[in-house]
Amino acid sequence: MNWLNWNDLLAPSNPYAAVFFGIILSVVVAFSIWVETKQIRTLFLAIVSGGLTTIIGVGLLTMVGFY
Repeated sequence: MNWLNWNDLLAPSNPYAAVFFGIILSVVVAFSIWVETKQIRTLFLAIVSGGLTTIIGVGLLTMVGFY
């Protein structure tokens, strides 16, 4: 894991770290939604929407030259 630094949690320094922490955050949020609703459908909906938002956001930031 040469692409992951200790300070990437606050400000990711490369797209791989941004996707990694974005997916982790999406899973944590999806789990908290599942605890409230107890519906598997909302769990998967939250994971998929969070993952897509993360990947699209990283793609856009890469296109404009942020990374």
